[in-house]
Amino acid sequence: MSEARCHPVEDGRVWNRGRTAFALLVGAFLLGGGTVAASQGPGGDPCAGVEPAARSADQALDRGQWADAERLLQPLSASHADCSGVVLGLARLRTARGDPAEAEPLFARATTLAPDDANAHALFAQYWLSRDQPARADYESALALSLDPDSPEALVARGRLLGARGRPQEAREALERAVRLDPENAEAHYRLGVLAFRGKRHDVAATHFEKVVALRPVDALAYDYLALSLEALGDAARAEGAWRRALEVNERPFLDPLLDYNYGRFLLRQGRLEESQPHLDRAAKLLPDRRGVHYERAKLKLALKEYPAARADAERALGVPDPGGLVLDLQVYYLLSTVYARLGESDLARKYAELARTTPIPDQALDRAERP
Repeated sequence: MSEARCHPVEDGRVWNRGRTAFALLVGAFLLGGGTVAASQGPGGDPCAGVEPAARSADQALDRGQWADAERLLQPLSASHADCSGVVLGLARLRTARGDPAEAEPLFARATTLAPDDANAHALFAQYWLSRDQPARADYESALALSLDPDSPEALVARGRLLGARGRPQEAREALERAVRLDPENAEAHYRLGVLAFRGKRHDVAATHFEKVVALRPVDALAYDYLALSLEALGDAARAEGAWRRALEVNERPFLDPLLDYNYGRFLLRQGRLEESQPHLDRAAKLLPDRRGVHYERAKLKLALKEYPAARADAERALGVPDPGGLVLDLQVYYLLSTVYARLGESDLARKYAELARTTPIPDQALDRAERP
């Protein structure tokens, strides 16, 4: 049985928080075009004169140029302290910098300054999703949709919530509607790509992830997904190009701990053992409790004829639970049988060969997803 491909998805784990953070950065910057009610600025408009600088900050955020975005936003925070768009931009920037203690009150203030702006509530919903708070996200996204049923950001949040609740068709419908309303919404394309990948519709997934990396060239997670999709389609050359690009940009807010594992596994399958080794070694340090990492590295060590090291990794793989069934017990048994045979330990080799022969394949593994 072939090994399953792995990648983080929207299940609340820490590496997924980074991409949600960036999603908060790349939507529309000025709430309602900057027309919010407040008590300062010429004509009572707290956002008067802010739009040119805000647009430049928005473009910097889109490109992942955090220092430039902060340079533009900090003066605005002093001169337009009650402009909800400025406050929201700062909230997004603080989220991307990994500072929820500062970001959360800024999001709350933005929604207070613009209580009837659907976009503010929608982006607050996405923030709550990044903090593993689905109930709060549900409230904010529902409020956003009640204010504007055509809010793309609210539809993205709703699609994510529906997907997490095991309702992929409804999630897809919400996300597709978001894309129709805003074809350049990178996060909507990303989430549609994830759904397509899970459904093994790799051609559709690749199309969405290509759109994401065109819009957000700093998105290592999207590059990784794109590479896996292209590999599944048999396009190894383009897959490797995507992985190499992912390695160049693999940092916050899109840091992908599975990147070295996925690329190292690919290189191993290509027979490029020496190139594979540093990636799988790094993956083992980043993900010591993941069965697939030790399983792949054991196969690498076996191919390199480093049999004691192969045994250590294979035994480690067997000791790591894998509730998702991505690497089955019988696969590890077969690998251990081979390793023990090479080490001359015949009894153990026979034991694990018999276990591999007699261990049934779990029903859920017959139609398992390619990643957890």
